[in-house]
Amino acid sequence: MRRALNRLLSGRLGLWVLLLGGLTACSSGGDDPDTGSATVNWEHTTMTSEAGVARLRIADDAVPGLRYTAEITSGDWASFGYWSRYELTKSGEVGTSLGTRLIDIYYLDNTETTERTLTVRFTFEGREPVVLSLKQPALGNVTPTPSETTWSWPELPAKVENANWSYVTHFCPVYDQTLGKEVTKRNFSLCFDKTKRASWWVAYPMHSVYLGSLSRPNPDPWAFDPEIESSWQANLALGSYSGSPVRGHQVANADRDANRTMQYQTFYCSNSTPQNYDLNGGAWARLEGKVRNWKCNDTLYVVTGAYWDPASSNKTTDRAGNTCPIPTHYFKVLARTVRGNVRKAGDKLGDYKADELQTIGFWVENKNVSTEAQDWVMSVEEIEQKTGFTFFPSLPAAAKKQKNKTQWF
Repeated sequence: MRRALNRLLSGRLGLWVLLLGGLTACSSGGDDPDTGSATVNWEHTTMTSEAGVARLRIADDAVPGLRYTAEITSGDWASFGYWSRYELTKSGEVGTSLGTRLIDIYYLDNTETTERTLTVRFTFEGREPVVLSLKQPALGNVTPTPSETTWSWPELPAKVENANWSYVTHFCPVYDQTLGKEVTKRNFSLCFDKTKRASWWVAYPMHSVYLGSLSRPNPDPWAFDPEIESSWQANLALGSYSGSPVRGHQVANADRDANRTMQYQTFYCSNSTPQNYDLNGGAWARLEGKVRNWKCNDTLYVVTGAYWDPASSNKTTDRAGNTCPIPTHYFKVLARTVRGNVRKAGDKLGDYKADELQTIGFWVENKNVSTEAQDWVMSVEEIEQKTGFTFFPSLPAAAKKQKNKTQWF
C-alpha cells in the first residue's frame, strides 16, 4: 500500500472522485447539557473504488469550543491531509462556521481484488470514543475520467516548500451528465502565504460543468477559508480593504456559478487580494470573461496569481486592522489542447507534443491601466522567470514558450 501512496506523490495515480450515495455509519450519541448532542456522522457516505474524498460532519448543535480528535485506524491508504499523505490523526475545535464542522478524508484507489474498510476512531473531549466506518469497493474495470487521470492535476504549479505557505484544495459537487448524478470534483487549489494574508496563486480547471446561471450572492458571503488558520487571513467578512483596493477574486465568482457550493467557496478570504478598483472592474474583468469563453471539452487549465515586488512597501488593512500587503502585479497562465476535443480516457496532458498544445500568459500592474489583455501577453516561461514558480510542470518546455495571440484572440 505504501508503494501505491508513493505513486500518488510522484504523479501516477488516478482521479480522486466521490460519488454521492447512502450508507449507514456508526456515531456517538446521547445529549449533554454542556456540549450539545456532540454527534458525528458521514456526510457523503459512498466511497468509490477510484481515489476520492469522504467527509465527516459534526452535528450543528455541538457547542463551539468543543475539542475533538480523529484517528484513521485502517491503514495508510487514507489520510486527513490532501497534500501531505501521512496525516492519520486530526485534532480540532468546533467553531461557529460550517467549515469547522466538516472533516475531509482522502483515500487512494483500491487496486485490490476485494473491498476494504475505512475506519475512523473519533473522540469528543470528555466523551467515550466511537468508531465510524465505510466500505470501499475494489477497483475492477473502472475507466478513468478524461483529463483528470493523474496526480498532479495539469494546472498545479510545482510545490515549493515554505514555512509560511499553506497548500489547500477545495472540492465541490459537479453534475455529471454521463452518470446522471452529482460527483465531487476539485474546485480550485491555492498557495496561501500568511505573511501576505493572501494567495500567491490559485489553480483551477475551466470547463462548462462549472458554469451555470446563478446570480451573484447579495450580500457577498465572504468567510474565512476553513482549511487555513483564520488569524492568518484578512477578515473580509467585515467589509473590503481600507482605502481604494477592493476584494479581488482570484477565481472569479462568475467562473463558478453552476451551484452555490462552488460559488460560495470563491468567497473564501484566501481567494482575495487587495486589487485596484478600476483594474478589478475593468480590463481584468474583461480578461476573466475571455478566459471563460476559451473553455473547451478537453478542459482549459488556469493559474491566476498575484505578485508582490520585494521593493514595494504598499500596504492596506482589513476592517479588523490587520496589515495586508498590496500586490504590485497580477498574472494568468493558461494551457489547453489546440483542438480542444481530442482528450481520451487515461491520457495525460503532458504526453501531447508542443504543437498539439497552446499556452499563453498575461502580466499586468495592479493599477488603473489603459491597456487591454492583448497588451499584457507573455509566455508562460517568461512569467515563470518573473515569479519563480514552475507552471504546468508536466508540459514539454517548448509548449511554455508560446505567446501566439492569434490562437486566443
